Parts: sequence; structure tokens; C-alpha cells
Amino acid sequence: MRAAHHGAEAELVEKTHELARFTRYLQLLHKLSTTNYSQINALFADYLQTGCEIFGTANCAISEWKGNGLYLRASGRTAVEDPNAAAVFNDKQTLIVELPGELYVGAPILIGGSTWGTVAFWEPAPGAEERLHPQSKEIIELIAKSIGIAIHQRQLSDQLAYQAKHDALTGLPNRLYMQERLDHAIAETKDQGTLAVAFIDLDRFKPINDTLGHGVGDHVLQHIANRLRNCLQPGDTLARMGGDEFTAILTSNDPNQALKTVRKLLAAVRAPCRVGEHELFVTASIGLSFYPRHGDNSAALLRNADSAMYTAKHRGKNDVHCYDAEEMPSAMRRLSLENDLRRALERNELKVLYQPQVELSGKLAGLEVLLVWDHHELGRISPAEFIPIAEETGTILTIGSWVLREACRQVADWKRAGLQPVPVAVNVSALQFAQTNFVPTVAGALAFSGVPSELLTLELTESLVMRGVHESISVMRQIRDLGVHMAIDDFGTGYSSLSYVRELPVNTLKIDGSFLEEMGQPGSSLALIRTITQLGHTFGLSVTAEGVETIEHLQIIQQAGCDHAQGILFGGPLMPDVVENFLRQPVLFAGKAAT
Repeated sequence: MRAAHHGAEAELVEKTHELARFTRYLQLLHKLSTTNYSQINALFADYLQTGCEIFGTANCAISEWKGNGLYLRASGRTAVEDPNAAAVFNDKQTLIVELPGELYVGAPILIGGSTWGTVAFWEPAPGAEERLHPQSKEIIELIAKSIGIAIHQRQLSDQLAYQAKHDALTGLPNRLYMQERLDHAIAETKDQGTLAVAFIDLDRFKPINDTLGHGVGDHVLQHIANRLRNCLQPGDTLARMGGDEFTAILTSNDPNQALKTVRKLLAAVRAPCRVGEHELFVTASIGLSFYPRHGDNSAALLRNADSAMYTAKHRGKNDVHCYDAEEMPSAMRRLSLENDLRRALERNELKVLYQPQVELSGKLAGLEVLLVWDHHELGRISPAEFIPIAEETGTILTIGSWVLREACRQVADWKRAGLQPVPVAVNVSALQFAQTNFVPTVAGALAFSGVPSELLTLELTESLVMRGVHESISVMRQIRDLGVHMAIDDFGTGYSSLSYVRELPVNTLKIDGSFLEEMGQPGSSLALIRTITQLGHTFGLSVTAEGVETIEHLQIIQQAGCDHAQGILFGGPLMPDVVENFLRQPVLFAGKAAT
């Protein structure tokens, strides 16, 4: 009886010790699971060390399953390779092998329901099985689960860190990572050589997104990113800064080599890009700055490369320009204008003026709308300076719609005042014309003002129409169906096919003023203008000569047979109240100019 009592006490003590030991193991594993490891190998080492203490062995291993076998990631003493164990682990089962004089405990490491790998402990020594813990299955599975959670968290952390520094579309470093890489490159180069920063901006990329959709645009960006990457040398860095802008760090100590590389980048962008059924042509403007000549820090180098890129863009695009400090004031002015232009409408700084279009007899035939900007600090700014900025930044869409409505409103006011109706002509930008809502916008302006559609003429440049002639004709026919007249502006400077000119649903050809600028050979100017005029008349179109500034100009277009003329000989841009006076008391513009 006493022996039985002592036996029960001994069993209780043993169970209490076993529970205490198990509790301690759980505490160790909990501590490991709540430790933040900066290195995954340190995590592996701690888990293996703890498992070895639990199972009383120094033999351990963590292996990664890669589909065709187990690859050792961490171990203690001799690693075990057991094909059967690998097969079991791949089936997500815990494996405990007890053979005479041997111990083997292993479990699969699962991440997201899939087997990442295995963790195992073994001891090929007599009596090893006697040290097998009663809760071995629970412990090894807990170790495997904790390792799996830790690996998964590290993978998520690494993924977030990667996403924070890389562009999702192209996989290139982003602006943040570029800054870090450039800082590092400058630190390595300091006092030992030079490096270059190339700022790359695609030309006319926005129309691809606007007309073909962002899906096509994204494919183009991916194609170009791969081409640019293939042009770089080992050690160089390419990043996508956002939109259609890229930056490259060129680590060559030879400026000539850097310039060669940039030329390769330019050629790579220029090559045709096929996306589905579309064959697209894109070019780039590239600005180049050198360390330390153009800046001793990353911010200065990027800023100056960006400034040089804008210079390349303004000089015709599809070219490379190296930063020049003397150009900085003009670049700063442009940036200032770009920012102020966005608020020019709010500040009522944009003004619509009207330039007379006259019959050769001097009688007023119409008015062309001209836009000017009375800047609150800089005074009047020429359209030649701010219209290109508006087109590149997209603000031309808002401004263009406003000009169209304002012109129609003004004509309606004159008509309500009992004045003789006069047609007005409004220039249309390529960006406006490409918008899917352009025709409804025109119709809305007419409906809102109540102006008869025949009093509105839309002027489209020859290059705009010929950029996609079939699409252009389709839109122009819709505009014609509204009753709106159309004119081809700057005619003779592009590459119109005669057959297409015949198909265009337009009313007027406007001969570009450049034909009258060179008066050294008036005979040749007369011949060209006469040919264009005869062409227009053959197709039933009226012909207007632009840029008529002198009596000699007037005589040339009279001999050529033009129908209308426009230029400072007949007056410059006029305020609406001045035009109103002319409408109340009609004058002969040619007679006034001739005197």
C-alpha cells in the first residue's frame, strides 16, 4: 500500500517536472516568436539551438524545398539527407522516426498552405530514443509553425521594402531609391573622378494615353524601360521618376563615354514600338549634368539635368542637351510661368482679342481670336511663349474650352446689341482636337451662347490634321454636321497630299505667312501663293493669306487671286470694345492701312 503511494507520488513529481519542462520550452519558443530579427539566418540559428536543447541533440537542420529537392539553409553538425523524409514533408506531414539507437524528429515548414521546407533534429546514438520528449510532435510542429510565420513576415517586410523603392509598372528603382543610389554614387566618386546624371522625358507621350488608352501607354513604358536598361553599363542605375520620366546615373569617369551612352538611350527610345496592332513612334528629350562640375550633391545634379532636358525639349525635342548655368534664368522663368498659368484663368489674367480678316477691298470679313496673358507681375506675355507651355502641361484643354465659350459669348453679345454679325475663328490645339468630348464641347458652346453655327470657324493646323488624317476627317465631318466652318491654318508648311486636301471637309485654306517673309525674290513668292490659291479654288475653298504686313505683300496676294488677308497691315489684335466701334461704323481696313 505504502509502495503504491510512493509510486503515485513519484509519478506526480515526474509529471510536474515534465509539465515545468514543457512550459519552459513553450516560453523559449514564445520568446523566439516575438523577437524581431534583422537577419533570417540569425532566426534560423536561434530556433535550431532551442530545438537542440529540447531534444537533447546537436544535430539539426533547416532546409528549403524548391520543387526538385531540399536545399540546406542552416544546420548543426552533420546535415541529414533523407529522400523519404522529403517526400513526407512535401505532403505536409510531421515525421518522427524512432529506430533502435536513433532519434529523428522533423516537420514541414508551411507558408500560406504550401511547403516552404523542413526543420529536423536527430541523434544517431544509443539511448537517443529514451530522450524523446512526450510532446515531441506538438513541439516540432510549434517550432515549424513559428519558423514559417517568421519567414512569411520577413517576406512581407522584404516585399514592402522593395515596393517602397521600386516602380510597380517597370520594376525600376523609383524616385526615392534613385536619390539614395545617387547619394551613394557621389560618396564613392568624391575626389576620384566624375559621374553623369541623365534626365529622360518622352516627347508627345500623353497623346498615346489619351487616344489609345493607358493600357497601351503602360506597354510602351515597359518596352522603353527595357530598352534603356539594356543600354547601360554595369554599375549604372536607371530609375523611373514617374509618368514618362526616367533618370540614369552613369558612373563612367569619361564624359565622352557618358555622352555616347546617352546617344544610345536616345536611339533606343526612337526605335518603333509595336503594341498589339499599333506601331508607335516615340522620341525623348534628355538633359545631362556632370558631377562635380554641375553640382556637388544629388539635388543639384537632378535639378540641373531636369533644366537641361527642358532646354532640349524647347529646341525641338528628340535631342540631348548638357546643362549650362547661363540658361538657368530662362528655365526658372519657364517654371514660374508654368505654375502661374494654372491660375491665370482664376485671376482673370487671360484676355481674348480679335484680329481683323478682311476682303482685299478692305471690307471686314471676319475676326480671328487671339489670346494674350496679362501677367500680374510680368505684364503682357506673348502667346508664342505661353501657348507651348499650356500644350505641354495640358492646361490648354481648360484654356481652349474657355476661349471657345468666350468667343461665342462675345459674338452673341454683339448680335444682341443689334450689330452686324461677324464670323469669328478660333484656333484649336492638337490636344483639344484629340479629346473624345471635343465635338460635344463645340456644340455646348454654341448652344449656351445661342450663336448661329455658321458664325464660328475652327482653325486646325495642317500638321494636326495630317497626323492621323482618317481620324481627323471623321471628327471634322461631325463638326461640319453642326454647321461650323473649318479652316486649315499654316497651309503650305506641312506635307498634305492633294487627294487628302480634296477630301477634307473644310471651307478655307490659310496660307502661312512665311511665304511673304522673304521678299528678296517676290516672283517666287507670287508663284507659290498663286499655286496654293488655284489649288484651293479648284476644290471650292476660299483662300486667306496670313502675315500681310506691307503694301508689297498686299500687291502679291492680289496678283495671286487670294480672297482674304490678315496681318498687321489691317490692324493688330483689338479689344472687344474697339471691334464693336468698327461694327457700328464699318471702315475699309485696306484703305486706312494704305494711307
